[in-house]
Amino acid sequence: MRKYFMISTLFISSTLVASPQVEIKSVRGILGAFDPIEHTTLQIRSGYISSHTDDELTNSAFAIGGHAHLYTKRYQGIKLGTSLYAVESFNQQNHDNSLNPDFFDAKGNSFATIAEAYIDAKWSKTNIKIGRQSLDTPHIDSDDIRMMPNYFNAYHITNKAIENLTLRAGLVNKMAGWENGIDSSRFVSVAEVLGTGEKTDGIYFASALYEGIENLSMSLWYYHYDEIADLLYAEATYDYTITRDISLSLGVQYDSSQERGKALLGEQNSHTFGTSLELQLTDIGFAVLLAYNHESSDSGASALSLGGGAFFTSMEDQTLDAMESKGEAWVVGAG
Repeated sequence: MRKYFMISTLFISSTLVASPQVEIKSVRGILGAFDPIEHTTLQIRSGYISSHTDDELTNSAFAIGGHAHLYTKRYQGIKLGTSLYAVESFNQQNHDNSLNPDFFDAKGNSFATIAEAYIDAKWSKTNIKIGRQSLDTPHIDSDDIRMMPNYFNAYHITNKAIENLTLRAGLVNKMAGWENGIDSSRFVSVAEVLGTGEKTDGIYFASALYEGIENLSMSLWYYHYDEIADLLYAEATYDYTITRDISLSLGVQYDSSQERGKALLGEQNSHTFGTSLELQLTDIGFAVLLAYNHESSDSGASALSLGGGAFFTSMEDQTLDAMESKGEAWVVGAG
């Protein structure tokens, strides 16, 4: 029997140091954008979540939490960073099915954890970051739509030596946060998060972002999931100004996956296409968003994302990669 469910989430956030405005490009982006370097130094947040399914299973949770980020000044190109994340439960039902587990640790309890601890080295046009950190890439992202976002243990290098071209590469081997599926408060190996049953190196990735053509942005991403699959992601976005107060943003994307090595998670053969359109009327403060994704393979869109996923139509729970079959998704939004 197919089960239908409804999840509602409410967040109230108090920023103690003003954060910059964030340009919203998608429905998920309303909640999911998170960059601790440009984010707040200290924040307190509270959240309430409830879930109801057609078999009358209902659970909920209320929590308050916060995070503090500390950074040293850069010396000889090197700086250190760390952040503490804490979540406090206000629920009486700590160990039964009436508690929604998304906010808490594996036992449904409050927790505090060192979410970030890294070395950040910068020389000329090259930046190297090693340790626990936040990442936002198409298939590995923070997805900050619960009490604690996703964090990763990673080795990450960025180079901007060529004008208008940004090159990135790295390795991710551990993950903490609400979407690791094991324990939000702990950094768990990527192999355990994905449920491979065997140890792997993690996920190697490389990308190129080119912005040398006026109003056009193009990116190409490659992910190698060790002994699992290879993923390829491409995206292009074009911004066009119709009049002084009317602007249009057009986007296209392509995503594919293919099993590799031991194929520890079975067959991977996805081909997902997407397009998006955003119209902004700045004089009246109005915007309209349309997005569409289509998956052509029988095995379904790739479900290997650590985070919210790459697709224009990705939302909190209703995502194309959860269908496990060919299909399509639409999003229509206004703000």
